[in-house]
Amino acid sequence: MTREKRGQMAIFVIVAVAIVLVILLYFLFRPRLTDIIQGEFSPQSFLRSCVEDDLRTEVETLARQGGYRNPVSFASYKGEKIQYLCYTDDPYETCIVQQPMVKENFENQLNDAVAGRADECMRSLISEYEKRGYDVSAGNIETQTSLAPGKISVRFNAPLTLSRETSEKFDGFDVEMESEMYNLVFIAQSIVEYEAEFGDSATELYLQYYPNLKIEKTGLSDGTRIYKLSDVVTKEQFSFASRSVAWPAGYGFDEI
Repeated sequence: MTREKRGQMAIFVIVAVAIVLVILLYFLFRPRLTDIIQGEFSPQSFLRSCVEDDLRTEVETLARQGGYRNPVSFASYKGEKIQYLCYTDDPYETCIVQQPMVKENFENQLNDAVAGRADECMRSLISEYEKRGYDVSAGNIETQTSLAPGKISVRFNAPLTLSRETSEKFDGFDVEMESEMYNLVFIAQSIVEYEAEFGDSATELYLQYYPNLKIEKTGLSDGTRIYKLSDVVTKEQFSFASRSVAWPAGYGFDEI
């Protein structure tokens, strides 16, 4: 055999050995290689990107309607059904609070609104882990939304065990979205309490403590007041209706 042929054979042997080694390494380290190829995976980021659009849409809908998905006692204003948070039929009488827990009600309504989408997102997360070579064991999926200063949080209460080379357990996952809705709802609650106690509210007082706050108060002909609270930086809004110390029919006003 000539020196040239021996050299070619040596190259073929080296290439064959290299191919076998690559195949062995692939099967031995496939999970790690998959993570490297697909990039670092964050379940929180995955869930946030999945649920965020629906979450924002539902927050905006609730905020336009006094914190209710389907207002039951409402004022009609510019095509919107705006929930009464304080109301009385009697002229000259202060209103009766219709919703004493504005924040908690908003959270419950929001949770109901996004529960279906959150469930879909959690199942998509499980599917994504399975595609990445994990064995997944999952418990019941529940969600809990909450308002807090500067954010809205969604808690995915979904026990999850991931097994590959080792096992990892999660009790759930937290997803957060920046928002000033907590402040707007808190101020709405305070205004409602003023309306129930004094029949009207001194909105200028709030502006001293919340420099980013804008309050619009519009009176309707039946004595209803429509409040629209806005954060001038984030552009978020919260609207609600109140009817307190109202004039009798025929003595209404168009705007305050």
